[in-house]
Amino acid sequence: MSESSDNRYKMSLMTFLFFSIAGGGFVLKGIVSQYTDWGYNSWILYAVATLCYAVPYVFMIIELSSFEKIKDSESGYQTWLNLILGRKYGFIAGFFYFYVNIFYFVDLLPNCITYFLYTLYSDVEWVTNLTNQMWFKPVISIASIALFWLATWVSMKGPKMLSKLLSFAGYAGFSLTIVFLVSAAYKLSFGEVTFDGQAVVPQWMTTIDLSWSRIASMSWALQSLGGLEALAAYKRNIKGGERSFRLALLLNVVIFSAIMLLSAVMMNMILPADQAAELGLLSAIYVAFQQLGFPLWWTNVIAFFLLVTTLCGSLMLWTAAPVKMLFVDAPKGIFGDKLSVVNNEGTPVNALRMQGILVTFILILFMVGQFSSDINEILVAVKNLNGGAATIPVLFMVIGYLKLRLDSDNKDFKRDFYFLGKGKLLPVLAVVPMLVIFLASTVAALIPSPELWEANFQGSLIQTILGPLSIVGAFAYCSYAYNKWRAKNPNDNSLFNLVGQN
Repeated sequence: MSESSDNRYKMSLMTFLFFSIAGGGFVLKGIVSQYTDWGYNSWILYAVATLCYAVPYVFMIIELSSFEKIKDSESGYQTWLNLILGRKYGFIAGFFYFYVNIFYFVDLLPNCITYFLYTLYSDVEWVTNLTNQMWFKPVISIASIALFWLATWVSMKGPKMLSKLLSFAGYAGFSLTIVFLVSAAYKLSFGEVTFDGQAVVPQWMTTIDLSWSRIASMSWALQSLGGLEALAAYKRNIKGGERSFRLALLLNVVIFSAIMLLSAVMMNMILPADQAAELGLLSAIYVAFQQLGFPLWWTNVIAFFLLVTTLCGSLMLWTAAPVKMLFVDAPKGIFGDKLSVVNNEGTPVNALRMQGILVTFILILFMVGQFSSDINEILVAVKNLNGGAATIPVLFMVIGYLKLRLDSDNKDFKRDFYFLGKGKLLPVLAVVPMLVIFLASTVAALIPSPELWEANFQGSLIQTILGPLSIVGAFAYCSYAYNKWRAKNPNDNSLFNLVGQN
């Protein structure tokens, strides 16, 4: 489809920039949450993740998006891997991008309800007690299901409506972080910050704990810097085309990696790490603002911003992008003809409905399980699986990219951009550290440590079933589905489906 005949909605460079911010997990709460776990060393983790992951990864995306052979693709991620790894493993990679996203929803949706409660009530203890009531747990699940169907409805409207919400969410998340940084700098300009009458003494490096659980938690920092590959699905919806797409990705990485790193440094200076660990994920961000002199009612404001950025940003983008990338470019007919059909905006509406049914089913199972005393352990296991599972699509990308650079002379791989030149050594050396880090964090996050097996055998067994075993099962299903499709379509050598095909 030529650009002149493409009548789809076009978003501006600035809108696309904040689109990527909202989708890339840029939320101040993520930085504070990482601080509760990694403490004073969290800024080191962000620095390493930026240098070893965010920077080379964005150039990988730019290079992969410049393939001439698949310039008309509506997907990006899956089509790239179709070309490099072959249609079968490209399809499997695309399926996992969709599959692991289910864990994200199960963790994300209840958070939206919690933020809504904190928007109304600033008493952290009262809200905590309410959410722990047995009768209230089904309410959270039912409300989560309703929220997800709302996000599904918005996603069906395509990028015109989606971009409006996402850019608004991006501005909201950015504003909250800027308020935090400016307030922290202003507070520190008058001297040290105190906690319970004692001066906060920052420590820039403590003994680095590389235990199983700590390595597993690295996946959350990696996840917060990721997600940019999903935006290739909307590359053709940006004004200015390829040039604006590349510029937006580079600006995103440079500006917001720096802001994340600076925010982590500021946390060192305003809140003791041991106190942050004691406060935990839920309340540390509110206390951080109180440390800067904000009143108690500011808790409502923070919760509102978190609600907006989560509901209008992360939820909206991640409801649409993985489904679009999978079902637009999956082998035609592998899921049935109806699921792969797209509208004139390139959005697979039937596939979005199918995803909604699947997420609803999973949330109902959790709602039933919430009447059991072990439900919290199950939810914690799912939250841990979320970070570990989220790294799997990146592993496919890195493996595909290594194959690409080692076979760069292949005529099918013709492109107009080469990260670190056309040689093989430098780009391979640039991405190998990323591969090692992701492999370590993925294994540690998905497989319970020996200590966890000993302390909680039932919870560890559930985590193993939901994680490694379900992943093996999904891989086997994809292989079976593809082989069955290939037997019926031996002459189909296409790499992607054109919008408008039925």
